[in-house]
Amino acid sequence: MAEKAPRHLVGGHNQSETARFISSFKPELPSSFPASVERIATSMVESAAKVKPGQKVLLWFDPNGLELVQAINKKCLEKGAEVSYFMRDLDVDVEEVGQLKSNEVVGYFSQQKKLMEEAENVIIVRAPENPEALAQLSKANLKAYEDAYEDVHKRRSDGTVEWSLVYWPTRYEADKEKVSYDDYFRMFIEACDQPWDEIKAAQEILVNQLDQGKTLELFANEKDEDPERRTHVSMSIENMTFCNSTVDRNYPGSEVFSAPVMESVNGQIFAEGEYVESGHLMKNIHFKIKDGRIMEDSYAEEGNEGFQDILRSGEGARYFGEVALGTNPGLTKRFFNALLNEKVGGSFHMAIGHCYEFDEYNGKKVKVNNGNTLKRTPIHWDVTIPMHSQYGGGKVVLGGETIQENGKFIDQRLSVLNPKI
Repeated sequence: MAEKAPRHLVGGHNQSETARFISSFKPELPSSFPASVERIATSMVESAAKVKPGQKVLLWFDPNGLELVQAINKKCLEKGAEVSYFMRDLDVDVEEVGQLKSNEVVGYFSQQKKLMEEAENVIIVRAPENPEALAQLSKANLKAYEDAYEDVHKRRSDGTVEWSLVYWPTRYEADKEKVSYDDYFRMFIEACDQPWDEIKAAQEILVNQLDQGKTLELFANEKDEDPERRTHVSMSIENMTFCNSTVDRNYPGSEVFSAPVMESVNGQIFAEGEYVESGHLMKNIHFKIKDGRIMEDSYAEEGNEGFQDILRSGEGARYFGEVALGTNPGLTKRFFNALLNEKVGGSFHMAIGHCYEFDEYNGKKVKVNNGNTLKRTPIHWDVTIPMHSQYGGGKVVLGGETIQENGKFIDQRLSVLNPKI
């Protein structure tokens, strides 16, 4: 576990001291892990972030990710990048923001906003020690906090800054998975060690197929005795286009993603398992959707009050801003970690809340903006549904034709994307 970061370094106000703190950090990892950390750092700097000499890089991180942060920082400096730092600590945020009036919260983000505006490339290492901490804030301050955070990070959603993101494994998540931290770390490494070039080539074929489709239907757990636990959701994707994402933005990848035509989504989704968003811990969530809108009879079996607060967080919080297929063959089970979960091979995910607003992805023109923009809500919450046989199976139907069944693509050209189960 990372050492507790000095409180006065949280927030990026003292850049030189933060740099010294990072460089002097002494990781405590099993002997087999440092090589993996080094390999991931190299891939993130060179393949994901594509850091260039002289580039202004902002390293935004949680203290629990210091093992990786240290390695990334060293490689960025070796590249000749100009590195700045923002260290977040959710417990400190909650303590500080909890003492402010809601209209004062935006000022708390002034340093983070300044660093983000100056950056040409942002590398984010998220590893919150307690992701439920934000639930301690009042509803007014939580909304102000999320609004201010999304405003600061708007350059990521609208594509005006280069960025990449990794959720570093934490002991909190290992406990959620009911495994040791070492075993959880090994699962993460396996997800990172994938044939990304082959995956990217196969995903390009998949993207071309999806871009030609007009309708998309997603099924999961169809034969459950309880009809409330079945998933069948349909939508129009006409004139929308999909992005081919491996490790360009998220590490580990991969997925193909777009957005549904906003008011075209109909059906129901059952999201089994635990989820955390905005500090709210929720379990077994039932979505009922009509004409794009998440209806009032949607609920979570546990943590429903928090779930309803999320749906009230803005005009766009009852609509979807993303639909995607997870394609990482090394991820074969449901995870608590939202980033790992959405990449699971043979899964789909839909994001409640705002869409992405960029019109270019990796040099290719795309259309992923369905009108449910950041102005409508600060929320972008990915809810993932696996379609493997062990979770009740499922299928992906594109324009009336089944292209994936029980988590595996039918087209053999896409076989590298199939989960190794």
